[in-house]
Order: sequence, then C-alpha cells, then structure tokens
Amino acid sequence: MKRQHIFLATLALLSVTLVACNKPDTAAGTATGGLADSADTAAADLSGRQANAAPDPHDPCRLLTVAEVEAVLGSKLIGPPFRGSNPIGDAALWPQDDGSVCWYVGKDNRNITAQADWENAGAITAAVSRELAEGESASGGILKLQDGTELVGDWDEARVRGCCAFQAMLGDASVEIEFGGSQATEAQAGELANKALARLTQPLAVNGMAGNAAAKKREDARYAPTDPCAYWTVADVQRLLGGDEAPVVKAGGQDCDITFSGARGRSEMVITVTPRNGYRTFRDENATYAGAARGISADNEGSVTLREAKVVEGPWEAAEDGPIQFNAVRHDVSIALRHGGMSTEQIRAIIGHAFDRIDAEAKP
Repeated sequence: MKRQHIFLATLALLSVTLVACNKPDTAAGTATGGLADSADTAAADLSGRQANAAPDPHDPCRLLTVAEVEAVLGSKLIGPPFRGSNPIGDAALWPQDDGSVCWYVGKDNRNITAQADWENAGAITAAVSRELAEGESASGGILKLQDGTELVGDWDEARVRGCCAFQAMLGDASVEIEFGGSQATEAQAGELANKALARLTQPLAVNGMAGNAAAKKREDARYAPTDPCAYWTVADVQRLLGGDEAPVVKAGGQDCDITFSGARGRSEMVITVTPRNGYRTFRDENATYAGAARGISADNEGSVTLREAKVVEGPWEAAEDGPIQFNAVRHDVSIALRHGGMSTEQIRAIIGHAFDRIDAEAKP
C-alpha cells in the first residue's frame, strides 16, 4: 500500500500506480483444508525442482555472498536469499521464481535487495532517469556522497537514486543495491555494488530459487488484512481516545478514516498501514517529505517554512513527526497518520494498539 497524501497528490498518484503494477495475485492462497495443503505441497515441490535446475546466468542472487550482506545488515539472514520483484510497495517481498531482484532478509526483517542489467543498462538508465543521471552521477570510479565522502569503486559511473538506491555501471551493464529496508549507509551500499559488479561475468554458484519456498511460508504467516480499518474497532477507538460521542471508523480506499470527539470537538484522522516492506516505506517517505518541505520553502522564498520532522519515542522502533504526516515503524510494518491536532499521547495510543494487534494476529 502506498499512501495518498493531501499535500502531494501527484506523488501519491505515482506511488499508487507503481504499487498496483507490483501487487501479486494471492487469491489462490485463501483456500482451506486439504486443497490449501495440496497447493502448498505442489508449490514447494515445483520450487525444489527449479532450485536444482541448471544455474540461471542472470540470477541476481549470484552477485553477493550471504556473509557480505549480513555484515551490512548487522544480523544473520532469516533464511536463504530468494528471488522476487522490485522493492516497491507492500507486496514486493512476495517471492517469484523468475524474479529479477534478489532479497536478503535479516532475522529482524530488515532487508537489502540486489538486481542487475547485464546489457543495455546505459540506454535504460538514460531513458528512465535522464535528469537524475546528469545531476547526481559521477564517473572515473569516484562518487562524492552527500556527506562529502568520496567513494571509490571499479565502476565507470555511479549514482545514488532517491533515498536509498545505489546504482553502479560498468560498460553496458549495471547493478543496483536498494538499501531502504535496512539501516545501511550509502557507502556500505556502494561497497556491495562494487562487489556485485565484479561477479557479473563470474557469478557465484548460487540458485536464488532455493530460498523461495521458505520465503513464501514466512510471508503467509504475516498478518496483512485487506481492510485498512481491520486494526481498530469502534470500541477500540473510544476506549483509546475517550469522548462522549461514538467514533466513526470507515475505509477510504487504502486508508482508514476515523472521526472522533475530543477536547476540540469532532476531529478526524487518516491512517495508512503498510503491513509488509514497512522499513523501506518508512525510510523512503521520511526522505521524500523532508525534500518536499524544503521545496515548498524554497518555492515561497522563505515566506512559508514548514517545521522540520522530529523523532518521537513510543511503542515502535522508530517514528518521525513531520509537517505532513506522522510516520512510525515496527517489525517491518509502517503506519502513517495524518491528523488535525491530535496529542502525541493520542497518537501513541492509536498506533501502538495497531502494532500490538498485528503482533498478536501473526501466525506462529
């Protein structure tokens, strides 16, 4: 789920479109009883046969060793690397046997992905991000990062795209390390990219499909309801926020719209829960909104200055209270809340309840 933002309608439309393109159809997994068991067994058998097939020369999991990625993640992997789709949206973690992206997921669900274009990378990059390539790329094997650090690699060109994607090109090939789902730095991602470049012509003896069955089992165990309001009942909201009038809890597309009574009368909040790939969503959106706030200030020549985001402690791993929305993340689930005057304690209560509900509903 990508988020719809009142202040950034154009960006939101793009985000929703990208997510829709990457959302897999998991309806078949809703069967019950023996049929579900048979389907799971068949899928596992198929994955096992494919895992033992001849190595795919363009398998993205053949570019990095587990040890190299674990050193950057700061934890052991929860299972073997697996092939999947691009890390956009909350469905990106779903494994795909022909996936062009290799996922490395740590025991805490933080993750890093690797992908490559073995040919025509220059033309692809120029067509997709011409302005970005001209503005942020570096050649000659040296890339100057935002903090002033000069990163040296064996690439012909390198760039950092957006918040957390490091791309390096060598000849007509390229690799990309997406590190938004982790706490890795640009420099660490650049080191991984440099190692991956060296293996484009001499890949590791690894089969990325070997980890797909285990990855599917892990994702099946997550609590990821389709109802955006599944995390709160009317009784929950009234108990958490008080008020004499009963709150109204209703779905609004991918958001949950909640109207409640408080000291200032009737108030409204809009909440979006991203039940998968939340670490990446949290990091990307914080960077995006920080940039948007700076842009608004610059466009208005300083006459309009939005406040900077601040870190907030609470029942989460991390949270930022920004000028556009409140973002929190826990266990790879991110929650965004837009409101009109809620107290920090009220926000802690509503978001904390959702995180607890998610943890309780996850399958053991």
